[in-house]
Amino acid sequence: MSEPTIAARLVALQNMNTEELRALWKKLNDKPAPHLDLRILRQRLGMRIQELALGGVTDNTKERLKQASKHSEHKAVRTNSRLVKPPLGTVLTKEYNGETHRVIVTPQGFEYQGDTYKSLSRIASLITGTNWSGPLFFGLKGGSNGKEKC
Repeated sequence: MSEPTIAARLVALQNMNTEELRALWKKLNDKPAPHLDLRILRQRLGMRIQELALGGVTDNTKERLKQASKHSEHKAVRTNSRLVKPPLGTVLTKEYNGETHRVIVTPQGFEYQGDTYKSLSRIASLITGTNWSGPLFFGLKGGSNGKEKC
């Protein structure tokens, strides 16, 4: 039997649970999966599957892109690096103490259980009962020591 197509492998990602996704990450990257929202983990796994099958960006291309960006009229706009807000409509999912919690990114902030909050940290505190970094709790940024609190 032949190897599944790239498209079939990408579609299969959508049906994998957290444990399966993390195992696939370890297999494809030779290191443990980062603590990311499942949607982002699936996207990054999809890119890795394609990279391994089709080849990644060559060092020559990376250098050319770097040089082109130096001469570009489009400069990166600096934003508050502490602000972490995924694209509108993103659903952040966190399993905590046997319950699945879902937060939707909206123009007004973050919607959780029918209420809107300006801060992910406030939602994380509601869920855990303790002070938390919301972006860290929901896997949007890693901790300095690589360990999770929960």
